Amino acid sequence: MAMATQKHVESLSIDKSVNLQILNYSAKEYRECQPSVSGRQYDKLVVGAAIFRQIPNLTSSKVPCILLLKRAPHELYFPNIFELPSGKVDLDDPTLKHALVREVKEETGLDITKISAQLGSMIYQTEKTIKSDAGVEAFVVKSAIQLNYVVSVSDGMVKLSIDEHSESRWATEEELDELHITDETRAVIREAFQWSASQ
Repeated sequence: MAMATQKHVESLSIDKSVNLQILNYSAKEYRECQPSVSGRQYDKLVVGAAIFRQIPNLTSSKVPCILLLKRAPHELYFPNIFELPSGKVDLDDPTLKHALVREVKEETGLDITKISAQLGSMIYQTEKTIKSDAGVEAFVVKSAIQLNYVVSVSDGMVKLSIDEHSESRWATEEELDELHITDETRAVIREAFQWSASQ
């Protein structure tokens, strides 16, 4: 990670309600200290960001809108589904905080300026069939957890990573029912809107 990014991450403003211990874990430390309900370590650790902007509506008052990204049609899991900016915590990410900053930058082109709140996690499984070099097929199931945070970002236009997403959208809470979103993601987004309304 570049030195400028390292300094940016270390100087981030983090609300006192956010569990800093978890944000400072590496992927390995999180897996060891926070096992799944089965007692096994999660195979995949993901971080997600709820990003809000106040956007004028037809009556000129401003309403909170959340940034959603539409997964590309070629994605193996959940193609064409809207989601929060999110991504896997890599082994070379020093901490979950670093991964969150990196993923938001990679997926939106925006810089996190503050981590304001911790939201509910999403626990899920991924399933796929893989083929070995010998041609033998195996069905693989992996457990995953996505830790979600409300973050503030720098001003600017969203710049999508077109390999991963085909569209970005600032959505009001009322617009959520029109969008293809998983039930688990919808629950986290609604929690984020509740947080926004309390501010």
